Amino acid sequence: MRNFFIISLIALFPFIGVSAQNPNNGNCNNNKGNCSRSEMMAKFMEQKKAYLKSCIPLNDSEADAFFTLYNEMEKKKFEISIATFKKAREIKKTVGDISDEVYAKSADELAALSTKIAAIESEYFEKIKKILTPKQMFMFFQCNHSFGKEMIKKEQQKQAE
Repeated sequence: MRNFFIISLIALFPFIGVSAQNPNNGNCNNNKGNCSRSEMMAKFMEQKKAYLKSCIPLNDSEADAFFTLYNEMEKKKFEISIATFKKAREIKKTVGDISDEVYAKSADELAALSTKIAAIESEYFEKIKKILTPKQMFMFFQCNHSFGKEMIKKEQQKQAE
């Protein structure tokens, strides 16, 4: 359960606090300053890429190969998470009676999400192992784990200023 919460938090981190942001802050590419989900995700992934680059010593060829695989993995995890949560939101917004079978199916899909994400990670970590040294893999896991904490800390510092 704890792993599911952590994975969900990391997967949905780019969307936390969006409603509290000033829409005219100019951080996005369009002239209104409003961010689409894809723009927010791209910005989030660039921040994560920069953070991982600063933590893991990679040469240029390692970095290119690693981030190609890493971005594919993150995209697959994001897509499966969004699809699962979208179905759950649709059920939540449904007006009227919903059968127990529909609730059970949705609950099963939500429960299976962390297993599906773990399977994707396992598949890609085997590929990543072929690129990174054992020390780099260790550092990758440490940095990947601490990224969310660091981002929250940065946001709290920005809000305190």
